[in-house]
Amino acid sequence: MNLTHLETFKAVAQLSSFSKAADSMGVSKGLVSRHIRALESELSCRLFFRTTRSVVLTEPGKELFSAAQQIETISQKATQSINMLTQDGYGYIRFTAPDALGPLIAQSALPAFAKENPNIHLELDFTTDIKDVEFGESDVALRSQKALPDNLVAKDIGALKDILVCSPSLVNRHPINTLSDLLNVACLKSSFDASWNDWSLHSEDGQRVQLTIHGQYASSSYEGLISLAMGGLGIACIPLALVEKSLADGSLVRVLPNWSASQHHLNLVYTHQRFYPKKLREFIDAVLAWRKSNSHWFIA
Repeated sequence: MNLTHLETFKAVAQLSSFSKAADSMGVSKGLVSRHIRALESELSCRLFFRTTRSVVLTEPGKELFSAAQQIETISQKATQSINMLTQDGYGYIRFTAPDALGPLIAQSALPAFAKENPNIHLELDFTTDIKDVEFGESDVALRSQKALPDNLVAKDIGALKDILVCSPSLVNRHPINTLSDLLNVACLKSSFDASWNDWSLHSEDGQRVQLTIHGQYASSSYEGLISLAMGGLGIACIPLALVEKSLADGSLVRVLPNWSASQHHLNLVYTHQRFYPKKLREFIDAVLAWRKSNSHWFIA
């Protein structure tokens, strides 16, 4: 059904006049008549009883008018909903980040954003799975993928600084003063990604060493690796952001403090858009501010 014809029909029904409907729409009376005839032809029924003095809806016309009013209500509600989503200060932000980093961002970056945007609904998904930003599953993602579709924007966040840590008891049993000492002590392996077991270490004075580690204990998550390290079962290579508190309270100690690694180069990912909603711009700014305030967690 042609919605323009339906709109013309609704105007005639409301005003009970072809002439008045034409005037209200700024069109000719002939065009109004053609729209009504087209509708009647399409529906195979008469919509109006028309005399020189009155225009009255037929029974099918009354049914169509009721449906037209419902369509108008739905259209108005849809317009209101879209306006709520696109105007400043309303709508949803769906954010996904790795399960290790996501909670840190939620604790430090999002409270201020939420305070400034009380009507924004935040949906957080902390997972190592790749969420489909390209097709709208998430609005913003923090990811370390190197290859991204052309329709995505990747704002460089930087590489996380990974450090070597273990329990105080382990380093007391096996003092580690040089890189070669790592060959004689258990290291903790990642079962999530085997490539993470090749530690690309670099020193503060510019030296670089590639070290393939060996050990009998592994975990698929950083939380598991940290727990194994705290239990004295080996040395782990962990992002500084995740072990800073454990270093401060003494449950972990840093090994070879002049050496670090960088496995994960992070990007803030979102779709190309002609117009970026204010809520999205402010959310991205909040994450970038979090990165700036914690720059020591990243490789300079």
